[in-house]
Amino acid sequence: MPLNMPPHAIHGTVFESRWDVVDADHTMCRLRCNLGDQWPFRGRVEHTVTLNDSGIDHELTVSADEPMPAQVGWHPWFVKPLTTQLIFRATHRRDHDGIAESLESPIPDFVPGTTDDCFVDPQEILTLGYDTFHLELTSTCRHWVVYDEPPHATCVEPQSGPPNAFNQAPAVVTPTETLTHRFTITWAPHPPRA
Repeated sequence: MPLNMPPHAIHGTVFESRWDVVDADHTMCRLRCNLGDQWPFRGRVEHTVTLNDSGIDHELTVSADEPMPAQVGWHPWFVKPLTTQLIFRATHRRDHDGIAESLESPIPDFVPGTTDDCFVDPQEILTLGYDTFHLELTSTCRHWVVYDEPPHATCVEPQSGPPNAFNQAPAVVTPTETLTHRFTITWAPHPPRA
């Protein structure tokens, strides 16, 4: 993989690739992309995005032409929330190179503006609060990277494995077995104040 953030290769093979629209209507769009020339295996990823009255659903599926390691995830940016409820069972401890190496529990308290870590197993629905509404984030992924160092934004990123999973415990996709995960963002108004 190209070292696009030396000494690391981050964000996978398709975040800068061209995606083709294979199906769409007024509430849904299905996109497809090959895994790219820099990836040594042949395969593709499909992303379906569906709008509904209260949110947006995402589904990523990786298909392979030959056995290969795979991981999926999203990297959504949110305007800096006024409040958060981000409680997890454990966090991945990083080594001196910033690579997630093992699990640690209990996890340290969030210090606003300093977090760029991978957490595991939300203990409640992950919530970002704003003036008049809140967002609820749910996923079939167990791993979540929380990145809130920028003063204007926060990322809460579901992933099917931790950073560096290919070297630790990779999921394997085969021509007969795909990797599929889902991510939902739901918005709701705050209840009226009494």
